[in-house]
Amino acid sequence: MPVDDNIAVGPDSVASLPLNVKIRNHRGVMVVGGYEHFFELTGPAVSIWRGIDGKRTVLEIAALIAEEYDIDRETVVPDIVELFTELARHDVVKIA
Repeated sequence: MPVDDNIAVGPDSVASLPLNVKIRNHRGVMVVGGYEHFFELTGPAVSIWRGIDGKRTVLEIAALIAEEYDIDRETVVPDIVELFTELARHDVVKIA
């Protein structure tokens, strides 16, 4: 399956999980993936992943992460956008 390079993720984007996504915890590392690609998530990326519910926007997830790690929400937004873009390019999340 080709990688989709035309994914647009912004502060108001909402991520959801496709039906084919697999999630495993292995030795303290969360592994998530679709049909062809798997990603290891650690630290804040796991917290971001847990924020995905198909309803929360990037900004809303950023607020949760900012509170959890005691940092500015604006600091977190680019990291979430980057993570969601990469995961969406490989069909591990869907962006609306």
